[in-house]
Parts: sequence; C-alpha cells; structure tokens
Amino acid sequence: MNEQEGRTVVITGGTGGIGFQSALGIARTGARVLITGRNRERGESALQRIVDETGNDRVEFVVGDVSSIEGIDALARALVERADHIDVLVNNAGYMGSTPASSDDGLEMHFAVNVLAPWRLTLALLPALEAAEHARVLNITGGDKPAAIDPANVQAEKGFRGLMTYQHSKSAMEAMSMALAKKLEPEGVTVNVLFPGRASTAMTGSMSAKALPGAMKLMYPLLRLLFKEDGGKSAKKAARSTIWGATSPEFDGVTGRYFNTNSKEQKLHPTAYDSQVQDSILAVIKATEGPPSPRP
Repeated sequence: MNEQEGRTVVITGGTGGIGFQSALGIARTGARVLITGRNRERGESALQRIVDETGNDRVEFVVGDVSSIEGIDALARALVERADHIDVLVNNAGYMGSTPASSDDGLEMHFAVNVLAPWRLTLALLPALEAAEHARVLNITGGDKPAAIDPANVQAEKGFRGLMTYQHSKSAMEAMSMALAKKLEPEGVTVNVLFPGRASTAMTGSMSAKALPGAMKLMYPLLRLLFKEDGGKSAKKAARSTIWGATSPEFDGVTGRYFNTNSKEQKLHPTAYDSQVQDSILAVIKATEGPPSPRP
C-alpha cells in the first residue's frame, strides 16, 4: 500500500471506465491520485468508491472539460493549485462520436479531445512535472493495432467516418506523442503511449450504428455484443497496462515508446515516427495556441 507514497498521479477521464479502474489500481499503491471529469456528481461518486475500496484517503476529484482550450487551461490551473508536483500525468480522457461535431474552438471534436488536449494539458502542467523526479506522461491510445496516419485528414477533411475517424485521431495522437517525447526529453520528462485494449465502457456503450462506415454497419449487432455491459470487468483488465506504466520503476528514463495491452513494447506505424507527419499535426495544434495559461 505504501510503495508509491509521496507520488502524485493525475488521471484525466478518471471517473469511469478504464480511467476509473486505473485510478483504483494506482490508489491501492498508496499514491496520491487526482481524477478529473466533466460531471461533478459522477466524479464525487467515483472518488468515494475509490477511497472506500482502497482505504487511501489521498484521492481527489477535480472537475474539468478537455474539449476546449478554455476548459483545458482551466483544468490545468485547478490542478497546479492542488499539486506542487506531478509525478505521473495520464492523458486518458477520450472522445468517440457517431456524428460530425466541432469543439468551441472550431476544431473537429476527435482532434480536439484526442490530440490537442493531451499536448496542451501536458505543456500547461510542465512546471509541476519538472518539479517531480522521473516525471512521466502516459498518453492512452485506442482503436486497434497501430495504423497509418494521413496528415491531410487529421480533422476528417476527407469525410467523417465515425469509428474510423476516432481510430485515425488516436493514430495522430501517437505521432504527436513521439514529437512531445522529443520536445520534453531535455526537461527530464518522459512521454510514452499505452494501449489498454478493448473494454466495455460508457464510451463504447454509446456507439451507434451511425459510427460505423459502409458495410461495417452490418457488424453493429456483433459489436454491441462484444462491448456489452460487464460491470467493469473488461475495463479492470484493460487498466493493467496504465497501472504498470504509472507505477513501475522500469519506466524511469524510458521515452518515445509504445506499449500494448500486455505491457509489451511494440512499434507504432512508421508514419507515427515520420517528422513530416508530426509537423503536419503540430501545425494544426500550434495554430490554436497562445501560451498555456499556467505557464509563466
């Protein structure tokens, strides 16, 4: 229970699904855990459950919405007010939509939540990460095996394709993470990508037939069966890689890597390491940026 005492872990989207199970597992190690989410009632309920099940009273809920630049910066300010150092930042919050949607900043919503948010939040929290020893950033991916990135389609410019748009945004996040790892290596902060595996969560449960392109709609009944409610069993299994990544000393100094659901290192698609692809993604991000507000 005390192996992680003194360490502070932040988990975005930690009020349900894989994020909640990750927070529960990390709290069992004795770390201080800050979970974030949009819904205060759901967050307070998750907080109480974690405390009750682990006996760790060093768990806190911070309300925050990472779907907009204003929301990301507000969350960052709230986090740095509570934590003078952050040992682990788990960018777990994700978005999967069935119909086209834009953020308050005019970005395609998958790009806004799955790509921009982890980049901007990480940089906004950099002073707190730099204040910790061996600080790590874990970006949680999704979809299936690593796939190719089309730099001309990072905001569904070639058409919204539901589940495929979600998966492509996660591939873009993987490339962004490789660029972020290079950027933060001189600061002593590591960045890695983890794939938890498939799980039944509120996000997968909300998937409709509209989210499936073309002939894939015929697979909708099978997917509903695959992701049927299981009381958190599959999310608990999927969270194991995140818990390992947040707590294992094997991760000290490791950066720019990808680990699968079994915590085994694998290679991403070659496009994720392509500097031109990375630059195309970062160009979209940087077009939105003033300096993240918590930084000097």
